[in-house]
Amino acid sequence: MENTTATSGKTVWTLADFLSTYRYWALFLSSLLVALTEQGFSTVFPLVLRQIGGTNENIGVFFFGMTTGWIIGAFLAFVVASRSALPALVAPLVVCIIVAFAALLMPDLWGLTVFLFLFGLAFGALRGVLALAIAIFLVGGRAGRIDFGCALTLMSTTILFGFAAPLLWSLLYEAIGGTTGLVIGFLVCMGVAILMLVLAGKLDFDDQPRIRHQPLPVQRRSPVAVALILAAPTLLSIALFVVANILPQIDGRSETSQIISLLLALFSILLAIGVFIYLAWWAYHIHGELAGAAASPRLLTPLAGMLVAILVPLGLPILLMTLADLVNDRAREKGQAPLVSIAWLAIWSLVFPPIAIALIQDAANRSYDLPAHAA
Repeated sequence: MENTTATSGKTVWTLADFLSTYRYWALFLSSLLVALTEQGFSTVFPLVLRQIGGTNENIGVFFFGMTTGWIIGAFLAFVVASRSALPALVAPLVVCIIVAFAALLMPDLWGLTVFLFLFGLAFGALRGVLALAIAIFLVGGRAGRIDFGCALTLMSTTILFGFAAPLLWSLLYEAIGGTTGLVIGFLVCMGVAILMLVLAGKLDFDDQPRIRHQPLPVQRRSPVAVALILAAPTLLSIALFVVANILPQIDGRSETSQIISLLLALFSILLAIGVFIYLAWWAYHIHGELAGAAASPRLLTPLAGMLVAILVPLGLPILLMTLADLVNDRAREKGQAPLVSIAWLAIWSLVFPPIAIALIQDAANRSYDLPAHAA
C-alpha cells in the first residue's frame, strides 16, 4: 500500500524517495569509486610491489592490514556514523589520501612493512565503514523491507563495476609507469569521493523526504507493440546470424551474403540506438502517466525514472518490480485482483526484459480503467 508514515508517526521512506535524493547518489558514486579502487589497486599493486623488490611478506602485510581495517571500519560505522555521518566517511578517505600522498613524495616507503600495514589498514577501514554505514543510513529511513532491499541492492551493484577495475588500473600503470600512476589514480578517486560526500552534506535519511509529483497525461499503448519494438534488436540479431551462417552455404559466391550481412549489421546498430532511445522515452512516460492517474510517493519523477532505468545496473528490473507492486496495490484498494504476476514479471525481467515491460504496460493500461470505488 502507499503508506507514507509509520504507525509511530515517523516518516517512512520509499525506494523512490531514496533514489530522488542527491545524497543517495553521492553515496552510490563514492562507493563505486572506492570499489573500483579496491578491485583494481588490490589486483595490480602486488605485481608492482614485486617489480620494485617487494616480497611475499610485504604483500601479505598489506592485505592483512586491509582485513584488520574492517574492524576499525565497523567501529566507525556503528559508533560514529550513526551520530556524525559525514565525518565518519570523510575521515578514512582523508587518511588514505595522506598516506598515499606520502608514498608519492617518498617512494622508499613502499619497502617498509609498517607503512604497508598502515596503508592497508586505512584502506580496509574505508571499505568497512562505507559498506556498513550505507546500510545504517538506509535503515534510518524506516523503509519497508522491499524498498530497503531494493535500495541496498542498487547500491551493491557498484561491485559489478569493480570487475572492470583491474583492466583500467593496468592501463593506468602502463601509461604512467611504476607506482606513481597507481597512486595518482588512487588520489583522484579518493578526492572525487570526498567532494561528492561534502557536497551532499547530510548523508542519513532520518528527515522528511521531498514531496514530488510530476504527472503526465495518461496514454494507453499496445503491450504487443511495446514488446516488439524493444525486442527488435534481438530479432534482427537472429536474422543476421542466419544470413551470416546459412546463406553462404546456399550461395557459393558469398559476396552477396557478405553485403547483406554488412547492411544488416549497420542497420542493427541504428536500430539498437533507436530502441535505447525508445526505452528511455517509455521509462520517462510510464512514471509520469502513473502519477497522472494518481499521485504516489512510490513513484520516481519521470526524469529520475528514465535515468535509473538506462544507467543503473539492475535499475530497470527493480523499477519494473516496484511499478508492478504499485499497480497491484491500486487494484487491491479498488477490490480487484492483482493486475500482474510478480513471479512471472521477475522471471521475464531476467530472461527477456521486453516481455516484462509489456506486462507492466498492460497492467498500467488496466489500472487506468479501475472503478473509482472499491467493489
